[in-house]
Amino acid sequence: MPAGEKNTVLKDRRKVALKFALAYPSPYSMGMSNLAVRLLYELINNRDDCLCERFFFTEYGQAPKSIESGMALDRFDVIGFSVQHEMDYTRMLDMILSSRIPLSASTRRHPIIIAGGPSPTSNPIPLANFVDFFVIGEVEPIVEQLLDALSACAVGKGSRENVKAIPGIFRAGAPAKRVYAENLDCAYHSVRQVHPVSGGGFSSTFLLEVSRGCSRGCRFCMECFVYRPRRERSLNAIAGILEEGLSCSGLSRVTCISSAFFDHSGLPDILSLMKSRGLRFSLPSIRITDFDDRLPSLLVSGGQKTLTIAPETPSERLRDVISKRFTNDQVFNILSKAKEAGMNSVKLYFMLGIPSETDRDIADLTPLLEKVISAGFKPGSIHISVNPMIPKSNTPFQWASMIAEGEYRSRLALFRRLCSALEVRRIEGMDYRWGAIQAYLSTGGSDASEALMRMASDIKGGGRGDLGSWRRVLKSLGKDIGAAYTAKPADAVLPWEIIKGPTPKSVLLHEFEKAIGESYGRHL
Repeated sequence: MPAGEKNTVLKDRRKVALKFALAYPSPYSMGMSNLAVRLLYELINNRDDCLCERFFFTEYGQAPKSIESGMALDRFDVIGFSVQHEMDYTRMLDMILSSRIPLSASTRRHPIIIAGGPSPTSNPIPLANFVDFFVIGEVEPIVEQLLDALSACAVGKGSRENVKAIPGIFRAGAPAKRVYAENLDCAYHSVRQVHPVSGGGFSSTFLLEVSRGCSRGCRFCMECFVYRPRRERSLNAIAGILEEGLSCSGLSRVTCISSAFFDHSGLPDILSLMKSRGLRFSLPSIRITDFDDRLPSLLVSGGQKTLTIAPETPSERLRDVISKRFTNDQVFNILSKAKEAGMNSVKLYFMLGIPSETDRDIADLTPLLEKVISAGFKPGSIHISVNPMIPKSNTPFQWASMIAEGEYRSRLALFRRLCSALEVRRIEGMDYRWGAIQAYLSTGGSDASEALMRMASDIKGGGRGDLGSWRRVLKSLGKDIGAAYTAKPADAVLPWEIIKGPTPKSVLLHEFEKAIGESYGRHL
């Protein structure tokens, strides 16, 4: 917890209609690195009739306290959880339980619990038994209407049915359609961002969202298919946000937030703008395709010394399978330019278990790393991260089989040997079991909800929400932790179909069949 913050809002609880707890089920440093937390905090506190205070996860079994007042969660009218990924789920349930708030939405009368974010937008069903209302999509178009309805509930002048009737609000058993901000220039951007006075990391930088959504169509990527269409803020809007935001925050470092930052039509102008203001800035991973030769020097001028790239696989063939097409020669071109500009290290992200993958595809790592080294990066400056490919709901790979645990371990070992042969030592790999749990929760329905209920009981009994807890829970359900996820047949009714997103199921299935090169029925 920081010793001090800037732009914290303190209000008199007696003078507001709605007391809103903004809860982030991860530690403070991660939560304050999230733009949604800063945005919601500012939006809610901008209203005279609302009070918003923040809560973060500390440790299992420890009731969270408000950052602003030290009060408990149950002293608020509404708890709004910002949920980024599936591993947040158990921490979220523990925050509720440890605060002595009833876990079941069907029996809980107070407080109202709302959840939003990427994972529940894609598939809210595993959390449906615990949450009263979900925001499906983006909150900006409905935030004022939602706060009006919640405030009326808090003072006894409205009903929950009024909340349920708002577009984009999902309540178990009733269909819902995603809402999104059609024009980012018209969407509110947090400018008076609350942040720690010291502490470093993303939490001590100004967070700037330049675009939202992605049009690339990578078949494994939930962000691409859930947050379509791609939208960008204009250079004028970005300039205005920086002018006001940096004045309010007193910060001189900017972290750019976007899933398709390097697709922005005004990218060099944005970077030049930040450079002209003397700002230091950090950016997401570089897009291999459509690379602009001006970028490396602009990145270095902003203080960025590490180039981050996500090839996903060393195999050019498999990049076609996932619809992320570029060649190793293109990688070499980018790295050469980056090295010339003054960058001194590179981080590469890979997945194992892409459909049709073989050891021969993994062997392509050697020529790829040789190109990285020949571009001027010493083996000791190369950092590699490897994860299993995790099937996600609302993507073409929601029907994909997950690589078996033994096969993953074998290929990860091969990955390490190939790296070691070139003296690349910095390689980290995700524990397969956590990947399997993520896939299980992402593509789960009532079975996953039951597992989470049992996890809550395990944690209440002293469990730590770790692999031991998951092993006990899944065993009680007749499942093995490494095989918790099972692929779904093409004709299955998927648990999250009640949610209408931007990409129809038929389009997703067509993309999956293109990936595997044959009809899904024959593939099985």
